[in-house]
Amino acid sequence: MGQIKDTQFEVDQKKCIRCGECVNECPVNILVIGDSIPFVADGRNGDCIGCQHCLAVCPEGAVSVLGLRAEDSYRLDTTEIASYLQIDRLLRGRRSVRRYRDEDVDATVIDNLLQTAFHAPSGRNDRRLSFSVINRGEVMDRFRQQTYEGLSDLVKTGKLPSGYESFVDIVNGWNMYDVDLLFRWAPHLVAATAPIDSPSPEADGIIALSHFEIAAQSIGLGTLWNGLVKMALTLLPDLKIPLQISDDNLIAFTMSFGKPAVTYTRSVQYGPVIRVVD
Repeated sequence: MGQIKDTQFEVDQKKCIRCGECVNECPVNILVIGDSIPFVADGRNGDCIGCQHCLAVCPEGAVSVLGLRAEDSYRLDTTEIASYLQIDRLLRGRRSVRRYRDEDVDATVIDNLLQTAFHAPSGRNDRRLSFSVINRGEVMDRFRQQTYEGLSDLVKTGKLPSGYESFVDIVNGWNMYDVDLLFRWAPHLVAATAPIDSPSPEADGIIALSHFEIAAQSIGLGTLWNGLVKMALTLLPDLKIPLQISDDNLIAFTMSFGKPAVTYTRSVQYGPVIRVVD
C-alpha cells in the first residue's frame, strides 16, 4: 500500500463499548486505550500497514480507518458463509479446464472475481498487486496470434533457448493443425503481477489467483494455471506491452479462464502424505 501518512482512525463514541478488541488485534501495536475510547499512540500514525483488522474485529461497528466505514463492509455473522462440506466439495471438484466455449464471460462478472481475489493475503499487507486481464474474446484472439507469431519466429531462427524445446511442438501444432496447446482456446487470460521490490511478489500473485480460481469455480467457470503462457512472456518480453506490465513488475503467474465446454460429474481421488510432528 505504500507509506500510510494518516490512518484516519476514528471511533464512534456512541457505539464503542471499550472492549479493547481493536487494540489487541492491531498487528503493529499502534492503538492504545486509556480512560476513554481507543486512539493511535503518539508518533505511531505512520506505522499503520492498512490491514483494517481494527475495523473488522469491532463487534459494534464503531471503528473507521483509512476513510473506510464499518457499515460498508460485509457482515460475517450470517448464514451466507459456506459450510466446510460445501467448500470441501468445491475444492475437490476443481479441475484444470482445457476445453472452453467460444463465448465471453460478462465483464462485470470478471471484475467482481478480481475484486474478490484482491482480498487475498499480501506480504506485510503490501497490496501493490495488480491484474492484467483480457476480458474480450476478440482481444484474446489478437494476443493469441501475436504470441504464436513471436514463438514461431524464435523456432524458425533457432533462437529458442535451451529448456524451451517443448515450444517447438506447440508452435508446429498451431501452424500445421490449428491446435492451440498454449491457450487451449480459452477466451480470457489474467496475469497477476507485483513490483519486484514488494515483500513477496510471487506468493502474493499466486495466492490471489488461487482466490480467483475458487471464486470462478463457484459460479461454474473453468480455469487453467497456465505456466506455458508465463514462459512465453519470458521468451517474448514485448508481449508485456499489450498486457500493460511494466519491467519493474514480476509476473507471478498467468491463468486462462472462461465458460467450460466440459462437465465433470465427480471428484478425483487423491491423498496427501501427512507427517505429524510430536
